[in-house]
Amino acid sequence: MQALRGVGNAALGEWHEWTGFVYHLKRRLTAKEQKPVGDAKDIRGTPEAAARRMKVLRYLPLEVRDWIE
Repeated sequence: MQALRGVGNAALGEWHEWTGFVYHLKRRLTAKEQKPVGDAKDIRGTPEAAARRMKVLRYLPLEVRDWIE
């Protein structure tokens, strides 16, 4: 939490998740942080998503390589 102090805007949305393996903290960006990045895009199920998945597939643990959202 200390590492993320001053990053994002928790008031716009913040989610905590413990998977049993890693802890995730997701937080909305501030308007200033989002400006150079642009709006988020849902690419699930698109050719772009498939291409990105193929690039990282070899780094994934065997037990999750077949998982697709």
